[in-house]
Amino acid sequence: MRGRRVVLAYWAIALCFFTPGAAYAYIDPATTTYIIQIITALVVTVGVSLSIFMYRFRMISAKLRYGLYGLLRRFKTKGDGSSGVDQSPGLSQSQSPGDGSSAPPAPSALKPYAFPDYAIPGSLQPPTEEDLAELGVPVPPGMERIERKGSKLGDPGKRGYFGRMKAALPALLSACLTFILFGCIDLAAQNSMDMPFRLSEAAPAVFACFAACFAASLFVLPLFRGLLYEILLALVVCVLIAGYIQGTFLNIGLGELTGDEILWGAYGGMMAGSAVFWACMAAAVFALWRFAKPAWRGLTVFAPLLLIVIQAVALVPVLGSSGANQDGIYGTEWGGSEETLSVAGIDELAREKNTIVFLLDRLDEEFVDEIEELDPHFFDSLDGFTKFDDNISYYVSTFPSVTAMLTGHRYYFDGPVSGYFDYAWENAGLMHELKARGTDIKLYMARGYIYDKPEQLQGIASNILVPEYDFDARVALVKLLKLSAFRYAPMPAKPAFWLSPTEFADAIYLTSAASPYITNDFAFYDMLTTQRLKKTDEGQAFFFYHLLGAHDPIRMDENIQQSYDSTPARQAMGAFGIVYEYIDQMKALGLYEDATIIITGDHGMMQEDGVSSPALTGLFVKPAGSYGAPLARSQAPVCPGELAATIMWSMFGDSGGFGPTYFDIGEGDPAVREYITNLKCYEITGDGRDFSNWEYTGMLENKSDW
Repeated sequence: MRGRRVVLAYWAIALCFFTPGAAYAYIDPATTTYIIQIITALVVTVGVSLSIFMYRFRMISAKLRYGLYGLLRRFKTKGDGSSGVDQSPGLSQSQSPGDGSSAPPAPSALKPYAFPDYAIPGSLQPPTEEDLAELGVPVPPGMERIERKGSKLGDPGKRGYFGRMKAALPALLSACLTFILFGCIDLAAQNSMDMPFRLSEAAPAVFACFAACFAASLFVLPLFRGLLYEILLALVVCVLIAGYIQGTFLNIGLGELTGDEILWGAYGGMMAGSAVFWACMAAAVFALWRFAKPAWRGLTVFAPLLLIVIQAVALVPVLGSSGANQDGIYGTEWGGSEETLSVAGIDELAREKNTIVFLLDRLDEEFVDEIEELDPHFFDSLDGFTKFDDNISYYVSTFPSVTAMLTGHRYYFDGPVSGYFDYAWENAGLMHELKARGTDIKLYMARGYIYDKPEQLQGIASNILVPEYDFDARVALVKLLKLSAFRYAPMPAKPAFWLSPTEFADAIYLTSAASPYITNDFAFYDMLTTQRLKKTDEGQAFFFYHLLGAHDPIRMDENIQQSYDSTPARQAMGAFGIVYEYIDQMKALGLYEDATIIITGDHGMMQEDGVSSPALTGLFVKPAGSYGAPLARSQAPVCPGELAATIMWSMFGDSGGFGPTYFDIGEGDPAVREYITNLKCYEITGDGRDFSNWEYTGMLENKSDW
């Protein structure tokens, strides 16, 4: 009783002090998961060890107590002259143990001891015939049946169907929970800012998948017998333990999935280490199964149950915080009452002046050069455009490139991201000046990387509406399972499961003009070809379209057809094809001549470490009134700082106080530009195509929450 009290007291104290949610608010989510799972493992292990210790202690105490009792009983019987033998059923009632006339019962009167047909607790298996022969004990009837049952207890592969099912249940349950239920739910909750749907919308499909897989595996695995069953069970345990360790501890340094292609060549050491770890884990598990049966049987039960407990405990604070992590690339408030940028007016043009900015994500100048190599006449359709060969973006990623481009305010990672968004959009000079001059502004861009609250765009964008959409749970489940596989797979297998956060947008179907805008080039092209552009009564309008362009995932070719064998350059050609369709429809409406059209990228390719070659971004500009002329070229050193002035000059004939335009910068001008990649700052003086003009100026201190 005292031992039980000790164990219960331990668990009560441990659970009182171990409150996962308390630490989460101040610790990075990834680190918190590691800490919680490690602490949980220690708590459970210590608790189980204490329970085993108390059980062993009680057993030893009982043996000592009974031994001492027997010893004292012998001394007592010797002291009073009694034989120490209790009255036996073989004695008559007239005889007493102390009667000198008594005689020991005949051997035939004693019942032979019958060995039980089950394993004795604490023993490996029932005694064999050889064991009994060594002890000089007669072999009881049915010994062969006892030995057969003992052999099955030590070898689950020889048990019956339900015996094999019972032996496999902990490992299969833990594997399905880890890789399906816990894996998908944890990833969806921790990455809610990258998910265009609520966790509650995807959870039923995830749970149904878990239940189906668990039931199917629990039914199928016991169908195998003997050695094959044992090997399959060992394989499940090996993958479970190795996958858990890989996904929880060995992915450190891999970075986040931002949509940029991972340079797997830079992870050669991690891949080799991961392969060695999985090989060693497999060898250890199979060696344990082959040479240490008792330890193996304990592992198949204790390890899976331990993983279930620690992951369940670690998931609690993640789910608790997912409700607060609502501001993301798409905005998980969709379907609620909060507004977001919608597709309203996406097929409309003003009757007089139109300014259109097509942002083709990751339009690296190298891709533009490759396109011209593939087709030297590809850009001939850009009537009245000027191509700027020396354009340098502000940053290496969409955040904060696009926000800085549209608002004119740079971000130096010196404060919270949301605070930067608030300030930048509140003081977005170009946007407010356009509104002041009667321009209708429509922004078609994703949430999270460009803005994080709809109120930041209130009074600016006219296409903010309460969102409406349909959700495809099957597509969401497939993407979450792929993301879970990417997390738990060994490093050499991870490239097969790589995916971009934008792929989750495939689970959303737009149903009305209030549907949220999603960066989906196929959907945008389908809108152009089915709805077609039309004039409105607006006098002048500004449109900003964020297209996927040359960014991953690469799944579109130059003919705007789905292709998983495409390249960034060919996908960029397809994106330009969409722009060409838009321009053709503008010409058909008679709106092309007076339109201002800018085709550019937010950044180029990410290089491994800093910058090792010129980082240039494609830029094509058509000012109002420019048409009927072939594509012109300029080597002027320009950057997004000239965007606002160029738009104002093209629409209204003056720069609006925003400085020089793209066309005011001359070739050979010693302009000084700044570029930031991975917190590393570079200053470029003059021609950015000459890498000798790039100078590293230092490293920024990251004070942001990005």
